[in-house]
Amino acid sequence: RVLMNIHNHTKTQQQILRSVTKAPDTGCWIWTRQVSNTGYGRIALRDGDGTYMESSHRASFAAFVGPIPDTGVIRQACGNRLCVNPDHLELITERR
Repeated sequence: RVLMNIHNHTKTQQQILRSVTKAPDTGCWIWTRQVSNTGYGRIALRDGDGTYMESSHRASFAAFVGPIPDTGVIRQACGNRLCVNPDHLELITERR
């Protein structure tokens, strides 16, 4: 499922901000809700087809920074899998 375009979506931004603890020493926004078995945060999002689960760092990038291309991968430059701070997220485009 392709992440919907939620850029500047205030409701999603607020949902993310309510779900983090900000670490003053690193600047990381640490996800405090559901975590996948691979150690990444998970968030429930809603679109026209219903509710679905998405990685919290991908949702944060889409909500605060902009759309993620189909070939895009989002990674945390800080190395913390639970970080959703948009300033720590990088878009990497994979080649097909």
